[in-house]
Amino acid sequence: MTAVIMDMRTIANNLRQHLRQNVSTFIRQFNQTPGLVVMAMCDDRATIDNIRSLSNVATDAGIHFSAQLFPNNVKIHELRKYIEQHNQDTSIHAISLQLPLPKHLNVDEVASFISPEKDVEGLHPTNMGHLLMGKPNLVPSSALSAIKLLGLYNINPASRHAVIVGRSLEVGRPLACLLTKADATVTLCHTQTNNLLAHTRQAEILIVAVGEPGLIKAEMIRPGAVVIDYGLNYMSRDKVTGDVEFERSLAVAGAITPVPGGIGPLTNICLLENVLKAARAIASVERPSPRAIIDSDPLKSEGKPTLDYKPNQIPPMAVVGAA
Repeated sequence: MTAVIMDMRTIANNLRQHLRQNVSTFIRQFNQTPGLVVMAMCDDRATIDNIRSLSNVATDAGIHFSAQLFPNNVKIHELRKYIEQHNQDTSIHAISLQLPLPKHLNVDEVASFISPEKDVEGLHPTNMGHLLMGKPNLVPSSALSAIKLLGLYNINPASRHAVIVGRSLEVGRPLACLLTKADATVTLCHTQTNNLLAHTRQAEILIVAVGEPGLIKAEMIRPGAVVIDYGLNYMSRDKVTGDVEFERSLAVAGAITPVPGGIGPLTNICLLENVLKAARAIASVERPSPRAIIDSDPLKSEGKPTLDYKPNQIPPMAVVGAA
């Protein structure tokens, strides 16, 4: 048996076309452009690469994209200042706080500064609470991407045993809620789980999001299982690998995502769908005048180091606080 390789790159191109059409409809209906600002740390390579990719997809879809990169020693009050400016800016409909954050910053506290209506990563306590109650509104895009992938392959998680390895805020915990809502039986594993193999071997759907290359060996996979690998580990300048031992697992799994090209392209699509969802909700409540949008444009604030990304470029002025 050779596993089906769930390469999302071609499928993502079709989804991008659909997103582009929906953005065009929004612009015609509300006479404004959806606006997204991404806030991230400048020393995480995976995050920077993702921002480059996201900027391409967002620009192609017709979404106004900007990003702020902060040094690793940024103070929490500095982050809060910029977040509050974005909360008040009527031209920005969505704020994406990229994880990980430096250890001295509390994710829960920083996320709580973001307006829940603009929190397209679903990290605000209000959005997390809705998800836990089974009434999701804005849900972490990384978790949504696994649900979308299963749907694209007509894999119904109902009554199946799903095992998630990794309990992060952006993948493990929200995905456990989404799969539970979809009537799967969910086991959530983590660093303190004893005998990990005993759990993963039971999984009909195995999802791994740890950031440890090759953590899951072929013998840890149940024959015929669906394997979704979130790992993005830089082994060298030109080599990226996942958390699952890919080549050997092809002979065991029923279907598996490659790295790169697997879950990543769907995650960006899901994030931008969240942006459009947030923009619709905000625009439906109040349609600000064109004058108000111009007056509140953060790019007109003198000295504010905000960058409009261009494909494959991260100029030095992207970094907040850079000399």
